[in-house]
Amino acid sequence: MSRNNRVRIDFALFGNSQLTRIAIRAKLQCALSLIISGLAFFLAVTTATGHPLQVKDARGKLVTIRDKPVRIVSIAPNTTEILYALGLGNRVVGVTRYCDYPTDAKKKPKVGDMTTSAEAVVALKPDLVLAHALVNDAAIRRLERLGLTVFAINPKTMNQVARDIRTIGLITARPRTAERIASKIERKVEEIKKQCAKRPMRRVLVVIQSSPLWTAGPGTFVDEMIRLVHAKNIAFDARPGFVTFSKEIAISRNPDVIITGVRSDADHLLKSPEWHNTNAVRNNKVFVIKSELMTRPGPRLVKGLEELAKLLLH
Repeated sequence: MSRNNRVRIDFALFGNSQLTRIAIRAKLQCALSLIISGLAFFLAVTTATGHPLQVKDARGKLVTIRDKPVRIVSIAPNTTEILYALGLGNRVVGVTRYCDYPTDAKKKPKVGDMTTSAEAVVALKPDLVLAHALVNDAAIRRLERLGLTVFAINPKTMNQVARDIRTIGLITARPRTAERIASKIERKVEEIKKQCAKRPMRRVLVVIQSSPLWTAGPGTFVDEMIRLVHAKNIAFDARPGFVTFSKEIAISRNPDVIITGVRSDADHLLKSPEWHNTNAVRNNKVFVIKSELMTRPGPRLVKGLEELAKLLLH
């Protein structure tokens, strides 16, 4: 019995005879029996699978997930991390060469790198492909033309990461695990925000590449993290995204702290005569946080936020 089918019981007056009362009672008992049986079946199905589902993805497309996915291909590193965080590594049958966390993901069959091989994906016979709406745009269109079910995400804030974890948990039949992970992220973000609210505001430069200088402008997770720890992004007026930025302007704004994603960039800045008069270099406050902890929109972003908050205490 589906949710939209309802048994309607007419309580009209049938008369006062004993036979009529018996007939009415029998009809009521039959109807109630059908309701209870149908409801039990409906609850058993939805509790076990929760499918079929129709869920809007980041493109605004209503995607139908007919059954619980058991063969999943992930063509973005962040969706791979989310799947593993949900305990679904055993259902992942294909990833990209950039899917490097956790270690087990490196052992999975590869379907490409920045460019996805549609043929390799189809060969794995997935019942679901998870993708990044922007990065994987061309691959998504091709895979859908081939008849595959693709669900795309494109979170732009930490709250949206938590939202997308919940959504992926829903469509993969892991809603409770997803809720636990998402709620933990949200609580930790609020906790760190409150802890840092009364700290002196530091000027922070996050270096994506030291030479030529690339940094994180507005509209990035990095920029959001800097604001959450009550600091100011040196590149606050840069173009949105990860962009080139004037080295002279960055130096003139005298960052108190510089964060890099790799040790080689930190060493370059510490040894460079051009940067030696900045507070960050002079006070040896050039630190390394793994780039994926601040730029990859998955469960580990909150770890990057924690590390940034701790480093600004030094």
